[in-house]
Formats: sequence, C-alpha cells, structure tokens
Amino acid sequence: MMIELTQNLPSAAVQQSVLSLAYRPFVEPLNLHTHWLALLPVLAVAIALIYKTIKLDDLKDLPRETAALTGQIMLFMAVAAAVLWLVTELA
Repeated sequence: MMIELTQNLPSAAVQQSVLSLAYRPFVEPLNLHTHWLALLPVLAVAIALIYKTIKLDDLKDLPRETAALTGQIMLFMAVAAAVLWLVTELA
C-alpha cells in the first residue's frame, strides 16, 4: 500500500497565488516615489534619535540633542542638494 504524497500538496496555481499575497520588501518595494521628500525628516529624526541614545550618558538631554542633530542633518542635506543642483546647472 503506497501513499501518494502529491495528493495532499496544493497545485502550482494555489502556491503562486499564496506567494503573490505575501509582501516581499526587497523584491517588490512599496511605491513611495511621490512621497520620498516627506520621508527624509522622518529618517533624519530616526538616525539622530538612535545615535544620541547610544552616545549620551544622561538621557535627560535626549530630546534637545536629538532635535539639534536632526536640524544639522536636515541643514546638511539642504546644502548638499543646493550644491549638487548648482553643479548640474553650471555644467
């Protein structure tokens, strides 16, 4: 008496539909091309918060230090964008 193993397996179409329901971030990233500029401050705050959390001895100063570093990051990004825009316009 031999049990057929393929009898209980789902078909290829069912397997493909289940795979298509799964979110695969590196294969199919979210389409945020129109909102990327609004996500830059969020990224700057996250970087500043994590960096200052690791570096500060006293977390009492964390909000002030995070705000200062976020401002520095945003200022540097704006200056870098302006310089790169000038380089491309003058070239």
